Amino acid sequence: MKILNKASIIIATAAVLTSATSCKKLLDEQPRSSLFPEYFTTANGVQSAVTGVYNDLRGTFSGEGIVFFYNGTDENIPGGSAGTTAPLYNSFNGINSSNGPDITALYVDINTLNGVFQYATNITDVNARTQFVAQAKFLRAFIYFYLVQTYGGTTSTQKSGIPLHTTYITQASTADAPAPLADIYSLIIKDLTEAAAELPSTISATNPFSAGGVGKTATSAVANAYLAKVYLTRAYSEVKQSGDFQKAADLTASLIANKGTYGFDLWQDYNDVHKAANDYGKENMFAIDYGGASDPQYTGYTLQGSGGYGLNQLYVLARMNYVGPGIDNISGIDAVPQRLTTKSGMIRDVYNGRPYVRLAPNVRYTMSVAFANQINDCRYDATFQTFWICNNINVVAGTKSDGSAKDKLIPTSSISTSAYIKPTDGDTAILMPSADVTMARRDAFKGLIVTPKQFNNVIFPTVKKFDDPKRTAPNDFSTRPITLMRFSEVYLMNAEANYMLGNINTAADMLNIIRRRAAYRTPDDASLVAKNAASVTATNMASVNAANVAAMTLNSTQLAQLAIPNNTSNPGSLCGMDLILDEYTREFYGDPRRWYDLVRTQQLVRRNKMYNTNGGPNVQDYHARWPIPQNLINNVLTGPKYPQNNGY
Repeated sequence: MKILNKASIIIATAAVLTSATSCKKLLDEQPRSSLFPEYFTTANGVQSAVTGVYNDLRGTFSGEGIVFFYNGTDENIPGGSAGTTAPLYNSFNGINSSNGPDITALYVDINTLNGVFQYATNITDVNARTQFVAQAKFLRAFIYFYLVQTYGGTTSTQKSGIPLHTTYITQASTADAPAPLADIYSLIIKDLTEAAAELPSTISATNPFSAGGVGKTATSAVANAYLAKVYLTRAYSEVKQSGDFQKAADLTASLIANKGTYGFDLWQDYNDVHKAANDYGKENMFAIDYGGASDPQYTGYTLQGSGGYGLNQLYVLARMNYVGPGIDNISGIDAVPQRLTTKSGMIRDVYNGRPYVRLAPNVRYTMSVAFANQINDCRYDATFQTFWICNNINVVAGTKSDGSAKDKLIPTSSISTSAYIKPTDGDTAILMPSADVTMARRDAFKGLIVTPKQFNNVIFPTVKKFDDPKRTAPNDFSTRPITLMRFSEVYLMNAEANYMLGNINTAADMLNIIRRRAAYRTPDDASLVAKNAASVTATNMASVNAANVAAMTLNSTQLAQLAIPNNTSNPGSLCGMDLILDEYTREFYGDPRRWYDLVRTQQLVRRNKMYNTNGGPNVQDYHARWPIPQNLINNVLTGPKYPQNNGY
């Protein structure tokens, strides 16, 4: 979302339910100018209001708070530097209203958008009014969708949830109550349906919410994609309607059939999806923008600084500390323990980035199940950094198992603490192959070999697909956008909807499109992976890729599994949804979404029991909603006390 207007705004008066917490949170992070109701009567005012909401989304989908999208799932475990809260959510033990995710600050933005709807009729330029209001409808639906997925609404079995505000609040109130889940979904669907009909098909140079046509604000296709996701989500819920899965299938099928109209498509090579040059390309549909390295005014911080509003910390969260964490010896792996010390051959530089170690992959599922096939499927190598080139000129030689010294590592000639420079020479200091190796192999290797049996929450393959080549210091954060909707998700949503409808052949066709794309490798990709990893040359590329496609196409056993209906309770038996969720992992690992995927498909409990050693024994059905934040409850002083979600 490359927004021209750089003012981030809030309404002077907002719902008291969130005013004591949300406004304070926003104002603490960065001062904003007040916006009064009469400002909505001008086109510039409405544009500023919508722009301000887009900017505020950075506060929700960035920073360390984003780890709540990952904890308590099959994919991840808390990293070694995760702190005290993340383990509670991973283990489903000790979660309460004071330590949960609080995205209720978004109610300030909802009130801003309600002001747009109330006053925009005064704008005389019909085209401008239509576009501004359409963006506001999309944003209100988008925000409510995330709120309702996180906290829910009242149903026959759930007593609490989120409130529903649809009018512009100018007088503070201390009363509020949770709204029926059906009403919340009805508003979301209404807003998205109307937005899809009014938004442009593509982002053009005249788009008022882009910079010369660059950006990923909402278009009609984006609104329809989220509408499909809303139908898909509601279809599993207590307020489901009979046509929900079919509507999700129809909407996604239409998007695929008309992808040329919307300017969206899949890259042939999965490696291209996450290249910084393609952030605004054909596969990324909707993103939270951070202004770019050349725009500190919009971003609110310079690259070398660590302050400012809405930092994109995504690339640092699942980054292991390659400089010095220890590796515990595991019986049968090494004759002697190996440790990353000064012998690791690594110092912190720009290319390898800043390690936060907040998240780590759950080897039991992520490596052993989802990414088990690393030969025919390129997505493991495209997602994870599995080798580090020596960048320490003072490196000390390692030791062999017999106590003799190894040959000393030769550092790369491109060491830089002021620019992102890919090493083109030098020895590999740390290598993470996907299988055990012999002691002879370890002794012959100058650096350190870490195999999957040694992976833990301190040392692990690092998520690399969010790396920002524009950084100019080792501790810089990222100015790249955080993509929240990719076109490949449209295919997977179609597969999921058709699977739930019993249309197994169509579901298989959609999965095969994604799987066959993942089979494709190019010689250029070989430079991005370790020398021991799967790669192709110009000579064998065609034959290897053909073999990969054949191997990645769903076989008879997998098709039989796909035909097994959704199993939401028995962790000892696989079903078709397991295939689909595994595909979501391979396609989107590292994206902030997994908890929501498991909740939507009613697989949170079962999949945690299958793969989450710490959380499996404790997870219960009520964990499909996080607790209502306590300070929100405390703000309701008039009328009935605001109720807490079940189980908390």
